[in-house]
Amino acid sequence: MDGNNYLTAGQIMISISILAVILGIIFYNRQQKPASAPNFAAHVPELLDILLVLIRAGHGPAAAVSQLHHWAPDDLYKPLMQAHTQLVAGTRFAEVMKTLRNQLGPCVYPLCDILVSADRDGLPMTSVLDQLAYHSHLERRRLQDVTARQLPVRLLFPLTCCILPSFVLLAMVPLLVNSLTVVSGQLF
Repeated sequence: MDGNNYLTAGQIMISISILAVILGIIFYNRQQKPASAPNFAAHVPELLDILLVLIRAGHGPAAAVSQLHHWAPDDLYKPLMQAHTQLVAGTRFAEVMKTLRNQLGPCVYPLCDILVSADRDGLPMTSVLDQLAYHSHLERRRLQDVTARQLPVRLLFPLTCCILPSFVLLAMVPLLVNSLTVVSGQLF
C-alpha cells in the first residue's frame, strides 16, 4: 500500500484547526450583531404589577404613571422618565399617555387606554388591571414555552459539530487504532 493515499496526523490536525477557526469566526460574527430595539412586551407584566401596587396604594392614574419610573425595568426607564417629566411640566395626562403609547408600541395600547379612561371618567380600574396582568402573565409564559421548545433545535448544530466529533475522536479512534495494530501485527 502506498502511504501517500492516507492523511497524516499533522494534516488532520491542520484541517481541524482550520475548521475550528472558521467556526470561531462565525460565532464571533453572530455575537457582534447590533442589539435590536428593546423588547417592551417582555416587561409589560412587571409594569402592570407595579402599576397595580401603586393604584392600590391610593395613587390616581396620573400619579401612578408619574411614579412608575422608580421601579420599572431598565428598558422602560427612559420612556417612563419622559412621561414623569411631562406630567410634572403640566402636560395633560391623555397627551402623555399618547406619547408613551407611541414610544412603547402596541404592547401597551390596552394599558394606556384603561389609564386614560379611568383618569377621564374616574372609574375604578383595579379589576380591569388585574385581568390585564393575568393575561399578560399567561402570554409571557406561552412565549417562554415556545422558546423552550426551540432549544433542542438550536442545540442541534453544536451537538453535531462539536460533541459528536469529539466523541468519535476520544472513544472510537483509540479502539480503531488498537484494532488496526492488532490486525496488522497478525498479518506481518
